[in-house]
This record gives sequence, structure tokens and C-alpha cells, in this order.
Amino acid sequence: MHGVENITITILMRWKMKKGVIAAAIGAAFTYCAGLAHAADPGLKEWVPVAPSRVASECGLDPELLKEADRKMGNNPYAVVRYGKLCHEYRNTTGVYHVASITKLAASLTVGIATTKTRLSDESPVTDYLYWWEMHSINRQAKVAHILAMTSTKRDLSWGDKGNWYYDAFGWREIDKLIPIVRRALADEPKAFPGVSSMAKLARTQLFEKIGMQNTSWAGLTTAYSMFSNVRDMARLGLLVLRKGMWNGKRILSEEYVYRMGHPAFPDTNTGYGYLFMMNARDNWKYSSGSNDPDCAPVSLWNEYPHRPFYEAKHCNGGNPTCSQQYDVGTKWAAGAGGQKVVIHPGLDLVMVVRDDWTNEGHNNVWKAVRPALVKLDPAFAGDEASFCQAYKNNAYAPDLR
Repeated sequence: MHGVENITITILMRWKMKKGVIAAAIGAAFTYCAGLAHAADPGLKEWVPVAPSRVASECGLDPELLKEADRKMGNNPYAVVRYGKLCHEYRNTTGVYHVASITKLAASLTVGIATTKTRLSDESPVTDYLYWWEMHSINRQAKVAHILAMTSTKRDLSWGDKGNWYYDAFGWREIDKLIPIVRRALADEPKAFPGVSSMAKLARTQLFEKIGMQNTSWAGLTTAYSMFSNVRDMARLGLLVLRKGMWNGKRILSEEYVYRMGHPAFPDTNTGYGYLFMMNARDNWKYSSGSNDPDCAPVSLWNEYPHRPFYEAKHCNGGNPTCSQQYDVGTKWAAGAGGQKVVIHPGLDLVMVVRDDWTNEGHNNVWKAVRPALVKLDPAFAGDEASFCQAYKNNAYAPDLR
């Protein structure tokens, strides 16, 4: 019933409502949820946009307010995927362009795919895969997770001693080491992915082709940038993360890896970064561009501390005031130079992709633009954006959590 229990509980807890309003809202919630048509993902088929006349019933988005969203987004192409359907798109979403550092998201997913059939793991020592002369400034105690989180070059990797976090924009410092690491993992176990001997080919055959990214190419020379794609394909990438590594009924990579990727890997140095992936945080965050959203987006917190895989984080280190949450639904995004963003809201079954938002706040801008259309038809808050945001930002509302 698509989160009916969560919705009903939230309604009942809203003390401002009168009894008659509560009863009406509960009935509306069940009617609304029963009428929604669900789709996990488009499989390998082309996206088929939902007809405007069905956007309200199938996507839970008000079509008139989506027109307002278009005006707010100006010249920036964007797409909205909800419940696995292409619910709305604006301007050029099919043209291929350089997605810049969103390449990092694809690279992280490719590493995750490699871990499914080889001995490679985010917990593997880097020295298992790199020769000493390849290490350069990488700490010899580092694990693959430290490279994925851009912390492998710290002199001291102990909890609380890592120091300031710095973004490896071009991959030269550390993250490009993932290319030989994956290559050697494949070479060590050639039967794992027969005929695949490079990270680039692994990405093409086990990621792009598996989820229908027909307009995407990556030469595999750097994990930092150089991928070409379009908005619609980027939406598939975001949806794969939202679906916890599942696509078309098949597992592409492990749910555990996707979970680790989307939560702060080393909160003592950055509460807003996981495995080549960014996430909303309250304090102690640092992003390659843009800012957090303290007003209407939940933070990414681990479900327990000290968290896996290294069990060193004693607390969330500023992720939120209490380190606790009702729903594990932190907002996440990938960012690329020039305003490219893939934004994921797990609690709302929502993916948004933005192109060319040079403000560097595309992840926040598109959410602010689309949010009124979503809240207008929300079964619990029905247009009350202030109350919706109060519950949602505190990880206390997740009507579409799977």
C-alpha cells in the first residue's frame, strides 16, 4: 500500500488536526495510495514519460505546480523520476553532454560491482592491489574505503586525527588508483567477469548495459570525470542507488555496498561524504560545490554507532543533534562541474537530475522547485509545506520508504 502505515501514523500524531479532519485525511491517504501505479524501474526499455493527465495519479505530483517548477528552473534541463517512472522533464533531457564529476558516482558503483564476484572489498588493504611505487602519498594503512572516501592520503587514519577533508577533483591524488585496483582484482580472478579485464569494460558491460544506459560512454582513463551521458541516463544511475542495487528484478551490486556508499564513511573528517558520493548533513560537512539543506531535507546517518565497516566512529560527529533517526532516509547527490546533479530522496521514492545549474546549488534548487508539486498531493500534509518540512528534515517522515 506504498507507505500507508507510515502515513497514517504521521497523520494521527499531528495534534493540530481536528478529529473530523483526521478521519478525512486518513480516508484520503488510503484512496490516494491505492490509486498510485507502481513501477520499480524501466528495465532495459526507453523511458516512457508519464502523460500529464496521469502525473497526479501515478506520480503524486501536481501538474500545474510542475509548470511553476519549470519557470523556477529557468534554462536548466531537469527530470523528475518518482516510483520508478519518468514523471516530468523539462528542456533537453536526451542530448549527450560531459557529466563531469558525476563520473565519480559511476566509478563508485563499478567498484561495488567488482566486489560482488571478486575478493576485492572496500575493506581490502590498498597494498593488496598497488605496488609500493604506485602508492605515492597514500597511507600504507589505508583500505579501499579510504580511497573511495578521499581520505587515503592522511598521515594518521585514526579516529579524530584525519584532519581536514579535501576534494580530489581530478583524481590525481588518490581516486584514480581505483582503476589499477579494479584491473588487478579482475586479473586475479578472470572467471569472475569473463572477458572483462578493465574498469571501463566492467562499467560498460555490468553497469551501463545492465540498466539500459544506451547514451553513456566512459573511456576509463580517470574516475574523476570524462563520462558522457544525458539526463535520462543519469536518472537511471540515481534510480539504481534508490533501488539499493536492484534493477529489472536482478541484483547489480550489493545492498550493503550501496548503503555504505550513501552514508558518511569517515564522519570525523566529513559528515557529508561517503564513497565518491555526497549527502545532506547538519554540521562538519564539506562538498565539492554547493551547500547542505537544513530546512527541508533529512540527513544521512548510520543506523548504529560505531558504524561498519571499521567501527571507529563513536558518534555521528555533528550529523544531527542527537545521532538518532526514525527513518534512515538521508538525501544524497552526485555533483559535476558546471551544475550537473543527480539527487536522491529515498523516503519519497524520488530522483531528480539537473543539468547546467551554474549556481552550484542545483540539488537544492530543483528540490525547492519541485517540492510544492509533491507536497500539494501529499496524503498526510496536503499542501502544508512548513509542517511537511519540519517532519521530513528531522528524518521523521518517509511515506515511500522501501
